[in-house]
Amino acid sequence: MSGTVRQISVVLDPSIPYFLRVDWAEDLGAGFTLALSNGSSSWIGEVPEEEMTGKATELGVKREKYVEDLHQALTGGGESERGRGRVAEKEEYLFHLSSDHGCLSYDKKTQRGVLVNMGAVELHPAPVDLNREMIAHTLEHSADLETENRRLQEKNQTLRQERQHLLADLEKHVQEMETMEGDLFSRFIMLLNEKKGKIRALQETIRHVQQRVEEQENHRVTGVTVKSKAGDSIKEEEDLPQSFHPSQAPTVLIRGVLPLVLTFICSTKMEAWHMPIHK
Repeated sequence: MSGTVRQISVVLDPSIPYFLRVDWAEDLGAGFTLALSNGSSSWIGEVPEEEMTGKATELGVKREKYVEDLHQALTGGGESERGRGRVAEKEEYLFHLSSDHGCLSYDKKTQRGVLVNMGAVELHPAPVDLNREMIAHTLEHSADLETENRRLQEKNQTLRQERQHLLADLEKHVQEMETMEGDLFSRFIMLLNEKKGKIRALQETIRHVQQRVEEQENHRVTGVTVKSKAGDSIKEEEDLPQSFHPSQAPTVLIRGVLPLVLTFICSTKMEAWHMPIHK
């Protein structure tokens, strides 16, 4: 059995506080009992399940939606349809009590200011001890709330301590990480400088090797140029006009030939001088 007690005000006389108690078995939609008290007098009424279903049909809404709105109206708990998934936008509910305290009706005021009747319950005078029961129920509910409040405070304290421990551990890990990062950075700088030194040494070695290779290439090119000049000289000599062709045959020395040649030449010339000239 579940039940709640809340303070309400009626439209007829809002200055007088009323206490409304609602009890139900499993679900408010299955029917509930209602008790109303102003501190000196009490009234009681009952709403069956059939009346709940008929009222939902009359309003043209789903039964679940009607039960939700009714639960919010009578107990002050729950959320309106527009408040689901975000901050609840509670609707305003108004209570009307007849002058003879024989009927209690409850209306819902929508966001547009339209009043929708959510139902009514017929009231009957209740025994005097109902006030004591309502006061006892209120005190019991207050004690339960205090117990729950203490439990939540203890849980909150535990969570706060855990949070402080987590923050301390986190700060410790952050410091260790910063130290490790500094150490790794220092090692990286040392390794980087070492690599730079090796690269410079390799570059110096490569430069020396290139110089030696260039010197060897220069020497080789110089030797080829000299040979080419000698070859050009020979070629130029070969290209001269051949005005004289020495005999390639071996020279033979003949003794006694030269006087005969001279004698032959002289006699030839003498004959030429004594020849008659024909005019």
